[in-house]
Amino acid sequence: MPPKKGSRGPAKPKGKSSSANKNGKKTDSGSSGGGVFSWFMVIALLGVWTSVAVVYFDLVDYKGVMDKAKDIQINLSESLQGKLVAYDADGDGDFDVEDAKVLLGK
Repeated sequence: MPPKKGSRGPAKPKGKSSSANKNGKKTDSGSSGGGVFSWFMVIALLGVWTSVAVVYFDLVDYKGVMDKAKDIQINLSESLQGKLVAYDADGDGDFDVEDAKVLLGK
C-alpha cells in the first residue's frame, strides 16, 4: 500500500532538543574559537601586505633612515665619551676593554 500524501516520515519528539535554544535556532558550538583565529589572520595579512607595499612602492627612503641612524649613533657616542672619561684607566681618551678590566679588577 502506498504512503499517504500528508505523511512526511517518522514523527519527531515534541520535547526540547539539546541543540536548540528558546527561539528554535540551532546553536553553533564551533564558532567560539573561530573569532580569535580570524582576527589573527586579518592582522597577519595586514602586516604582510603593508610590508609588500613598502617594498614594492618604495615608500621608505632607506638612505635617509641610515643617515639619521648614523647621526644618532655619533651623537650618542659623543655624549657618552664625556661620562666615561672618569673610568679611563690607561689615559687614552676612550673606554675600552683594558679600562673595563681595571674597573672590574681582573
